[in-house]
Amino acid sequence: MEMDLKQQLRDTMVASKKAASEIVSTADNEADGKLTDAQADQVDAYIKAHEEARAEYDQLAANDARRHRLSAMDDDLELPTGRRTAHQQNVSSGVVGVGSVKEKWAEDPKRGFKHPREFLLSIINWQRKGERDERLAGLRADESGFDIRGAAGSDEQSTFSNPYGGFLVPEGFSPNILSVPSEGDPLAGLTQNVPMTGPVVNIQARVDKTHTSSVSGGLRVYRRAEADSSSSSRIEFERIRLEATGLFGLAFATEEILSDSPGSFAAILEAGFRDEFGSVILNERLNGTGTGEFQGINNAACTVSVSKETGQAATSLVYENIIKMRSRCWGYSNAEWLANHDTIPQLMLLNQSVGTGGIPVWAPSAISDHPDTLLGRPIFFSEYPETLGTVGDVILGNWSQYLEGTYQPLGSAESVHVRFVNHERTFKFFMRNAGTPWWRAALTPKKGSTLSPFVRLATRA
Repeated sequence: MEMDLKQQLRDTMVASKKAASEIVSTADNEADGKLTDAQADQVDAYIKAHEEARAEYDQLAANDARRHRLSAMDDDLELPTGRRTAHQQNVSSGVVGVGSVKEKWAEDPKRGFKHPREFLLSIINWQRKGERDERLAGLRADESGFDIRGAAGSDEQSTFSNPYGGFLVPEGFSPNILSVPSEGDPLAGLTQNVPMTGPVVNIQARVDKTHTSSVSGGLRVYRRAEADSSSSSRIEFERIRLEATGLFGLAFATEEILSDSPGSFAAILEAGFRDEFGSVILNERLNGTGTGEFQGINNAACTVSVSKETGQAATSLVYENIIKMRSRCWGYSNAEWLANHDTIPQLMLLNQSVGTGGIPVWAPSAISDHPDTLLGRPIFFSEYPETLGTVGDVILGNWSQYLEGTYQPLGSAESVHVRFVNHERTFKFFMRNAGTPWWRAALTPKKGSTLSPFVRLATRA
């Protein structure tokens, strides 16, 4: 009977939402979104009906949970004595009252465990021997739940699956969730910010990447004698296009884990997605294809690759590699080095030979929060450049020549409606942005080799 009533309440909520939405949609299409007084009263009535049905539904759900907990208490009393904890034996034998024990450990930040070892052993004994410790129930989906068998292929954060929730550590032992976030963005603040008032921004750029005859994109000046005529010239332009594309993240979480978490699980999700968004953006600056994502410098036509030395060993770095990269960099005074962690042992040993000795190329920083330097410019290490010996393991970049625009900054939203019948909440995180080097090609100088704001070391295989 109660299940029928709950289904009726669900139907009422769905119908109310649908009816109110249809009225608002009609007003949007026919009256520029303006509701008449009668329409507004109807919408308010549907909203009220939805809220009343939801409140009654929640009350019935709470009653179900109470019945479930009472049933679990009966199950505990039927366990063999050898399969119960000392806590449970004391309760069943009348040494202490159920209410007093429950109240005592439920308010304890350590949930009744004396130390982390006891907490972990309790989990191990439950999993291996079936010894159910009621103190774990306070860290579960419900007070009766000891069965963590999750549905195969489930995609939500929950308390029934250890990797995606499981037993949450009592906050008395660990108030925070331990994690390994991304290392941070060493390029943050270095790229050229472009305000985007629309999803597409076109920027005029001077075509001046060949300096053999003009450094200004076609304009020329001449020496002339008095009264002699002079040739005219004109400047050439090209269009740089920034088109924002969407970056999106989605997660489902059960209402149980949201209410049972020692900390705010929503905040944990938000922090995790912020790490993920930052990771994707940094990777795309280096490796993006330019199709539906950033144009990465490793796939840009303007990037210069410095070849390995004749006879250079595989997966090695030599002094000449770094010097030649420096010689091909345009705007070196604004550049910084970026390299994979695997390159550190060889980079730190590079030196310029002077007689029988040498001068280190690497300069370690003696000041906290100040980076080491290579040939006078900062060097940062990251997991995103390629591994040692692969093209792009060492990058020298003047990132002021990289355009980055944000049309919609990182935002978030949550909904209880998407998977309402599953008693789950939906979280989504989203942004729209664009990024690309604005150079279409490397610079051909008046004399000498081509130059670029982005230089990388080629493969040494």
